[in-house]
Amino acid sequence: MVNSTPLDRPASPTVKTRLHPAHWPPALYAFLFYCLLTLIFAWPVVANLGVGTPGHFPVDRNQNLWNFWWVKRSVFAFHNPYQTTFLFYPYGTSLYLQTFSPYNQVIGLPLQLLFGLVPAYSFIELLAFPLGGLGGFFLGRYLTGNFWGGLLAGLVWSFGPYHYVELRQDQLNLISLQWLPFFMLFMFRLEKAETRPAIIREGLVAALFFFLTLMVDYYYASYLGLFAGLYWLWKLLSGLWLVRRGQEKIGQIGRDVGLFALKLAGVFILGALPYAPVLLGTIREVTSGSYQLATGNPNDQVHSADLATVFLPPAHQPWWGNLFGLWKSIGINASGAGDTLNNWGAVISFVPLALAVYALFRVRGLWFWVFNGLFWFLLAFGPSLRINNVSTNFPMPYRLLTKLPFLDIGRFPERYMLLAQFSVGILAAFGLTHLLNRLPKERRVFSRLGWPSVVAGLVLALAFFETWPGILPPPDPITQPAFTKYLAADNGSVPADKALLELPITTHGNPDSPRMLYQIYHQRPITGGYISRKLVDPHRQAHDSPLYDWIDLRDPQAPDIIPTKTPQEALGLLSYQDFGYLVLYADDPDQPGQPYNAKKAETLLNYVFGGKKPDFQDSVARVWNIPQTPLPNPVMVLGQGWAASEPVSGGGRQRWLDAAAADARVIIVAGPDTPLQPAYNLDIQAVSPDKPRHLTVLLNGTVITQTTVNPGVQSLHLAGLKLQPGENVITLRPDPADGVFVPSQANPASKDNRSLRLAFISLKLS
Repeated sequence: MVNSTPLDRPASPTVKTRLHPAHWPPALYAFLFYCLLTLIFAWPVVANLGVGTPGHFPVDRNQNLWNFWWVKRSVFAFHNPYQTTFLFYPYGTSLYLQTFSPYNQVIGLPLQLLFGLVPAYSFIELLAFPLGGLGGFFLGRYLTGNFWGGLLAGLVWSFGPYHYVELRQDQLNLISLQWLPFFMLFMFRLEKAETRPAIIREGLVAALFFFLTLMVDYYYASYLGLFAGLYWLWKLLSGLWLVRRGQEKIGQIGRDVGLFALKLAGVFILGALPYAPVLLGTIREVTSGSYQLATGNPNDQVHSADLATVFLPPAHQPWWGNLFGLWKSIGINASGAGDTLNNWGAVISFVPLALAVYALFRVRGLWFWVFNGLFWFLLAFGPSLRINNVSTNFPMPYRLLTKLPFLDIGRFPERYMLLAQFSVGILAAFGLTHLLNRLPKERRVFSRLGWPSVVAGLVLALAFFETWPGILPPPDPITQPAFTKYLAADNGSVPADKALLELPITTHGNPDSPRMLYQIYHQRPITGGYISRKLVDPHRQAHDSPLYDWIDLRDPQAPDIIPTKTPQEALGLLSYQDFGYLVLYADDPDQPGQPYNAKKAETLLNYVFGGKKPDFQDSVARVWNIPQTPLPNPVMVLGQGWAASEPVSGGGRQRWLDAAAADARVIIVAGPDTPLQPAYNLDIQAVSPDKPRHLTVLLNGTVITQTTVNPGVQSLHLAGLKLQPGENVITLRPDPADGVFVPSQANPASKDNRSLRLAFISLKLS
């Protein structure tokens, strides 16, 4: 039954009075209430929307701002946003596994055009709070039939610890949790629909909200799939229980759960169909081998709920969080509490929990929400139960979940606590509804308000302030560095398609996040980049890159196994790859905030640029213009698969094949202006450490010789090599059957424990 409250008004007010607040629909009151709660904790951000974003985790903030910029650029250039050459230049990457959150891109595009990038992004983040609350309100009101119960359900869903943490992390895809309760609502309505029009109507709306959830994030779409499966399983098991007690017939239960299964299948198929091109592209990328996909990810344990903190106040609460004596007095290790979800968001709130327990004793038919809550609660602990940051190695259900196809994408089990919290919130909504129905409605307090309104208001206030994060600090200002103005693609001094060679060349993780922010300003392709799934390194592993001298910052004048490059050849290699600028950053990418030890980079730069000072410099970076320089002859670059250079007798150098590599590569680059000869000779000096060893030499994947390298220095002369314009790859491949030689095993007096196969003293092209 719907509880009579001051907000339940006559159904049909006159046109004259329709705009009076007394005749507003309950949903509008709920939305305004959630907007007010958002303003209470976020007003400093609202007052500074153009300054920065609500969160304070620049890594994900920069990536998400880049997403907004890139999608906008792609749309207006009629370019596929799921492919880019602007990152990891010159190779680029697919972006199907990037956390684009296309829903936010769609609504963000007009907002960007009207208000700018940062205000649009910040507004969408904050809007998720009242919208999420509204979704929880609709579901809670539908289930309880009570306005106040719905209001509490929406508050627990959207203003809980989890949501605050994701806001702090600036993870827009996870902040946008508003569509999940809408899907649940229409799934329940679909279950009860019996006529064809009702089934079609409710099914289409449920499919719409599943589609919107897919457009937000795959995590949340998988949550909905699991939730629907759990509810179907509950209907099946409860039906079988009724059959066992003789209250239902097995045939009727079979028809009911079978029909419900068909309804759910239709919803998921219809919801996924419009998104099929993106889903297929994502599946193709997952199976492409281009990513370091996590299996048995140790971070699963780190990012899991902790039994020692799950029933403590969230660490961020300013009054009784991790600064409160309770945390310290019971010995809770709160290190990292400001950075990890398990201390901040993977907690169960006491006000909703108390009402939930009350509901279980007072209201019948709520056991599905207990079953659902326990399922997500146990999943949140990850692969093994953890207590005070110490793993007990006690196995948890998450281990089984990761064995299922497409359900091992979570990586952060603690996030499952969101659905456990919501189950408690729904139970609390029932508890509040039952409590209010027992209060005298005719008595008034404060002259106009009845007891139900007063008690409900107190409960809502307690639930909100129990977990609120305090008043958010003003946003961190996002400002354009001066060097990006110098580099800007539209400044006319260097063609807009010329790229940036960024030093140091990182392994393309979190340290590249600032470079993506800088790209929004200068709008040029960059060698750096950071996407949501770790790529097989495009510069070190996936490709035979001519940039290895810059990757390893090799001393250009130090003797090596290939000829030393002249400054003209080094610049010619950069010109060949269409680099227009070289940027040396001041910060150490591995130690943010610390200066980068640029000694090796400066040695290389001084040689290549002849000691020339930077063309531009500020506190963030030094910039050199790269002059367009031809390559008069083919140039050799050592690629992947080599160990460090070491001296040999007679003053030369040698390099062993890297112990972990199947082969070693040498890249020969012929620029567009390089006059190629009909044929070339390749002279190789190689050494076997212990016995005759087999060597296969390939040019561009084609075998050109197979030979045996004996102990001692052996010379090989390969004639008639035909080079092609661009990049040519010489591959030196040992025979795995020859095994390895470990000096310390052959000579106990030796301390050399390396696994050796073949060494090379010289490679020369003539």
